[in-house]
Amino acid sequence: MPRWLKIAVLALAFLLLASIPLAQQFGTGSIEGTITDIKGPLANASVEARNLLTGAVLDVPSDAGGQYILQHLQPGPYSLWIEARGHDSLWISRVVVEAHQTTRQDAYLNQANPKYWGSTSESIPAQPGS
Repeated sequence: MPRWLKIAVLALAFLLLASIPLAQQFGTGSIEGTITDIKGPLANASVEARNLLTGAVLDVPSDAGGQYILQHLQPGPYSLWIEARGHDSLWISRVVVEAHQTTRQDAYLNQANPKYWGSTSESIPAQPGS
């Protein structure tokens, strides 16, 4: 093997190994919380997170205890859209995700008037400091 090729392979190996810590600096984060209504935890609520910079969307249901977790999110600002059958929808305009952190965002859904099912929604303002 020519000497220049050995040097090139060693340089490439060094660059690849050096990039591992750099890649770990730019990790992902998550959003978790509990969805409740007047009766307590709300199962099977749909929680959709939309990255406000890229438009990427992730949708998860809440479990039997009303808990949800959105994992492997790129750091940045997100909006959340939460809905459940028989309840008003809720839009949270800004939740900030940081690398290697879990952001907590609980939500309370009002029961919808059956006369208006499917046509009502509520919005809450951005969190202070977001």
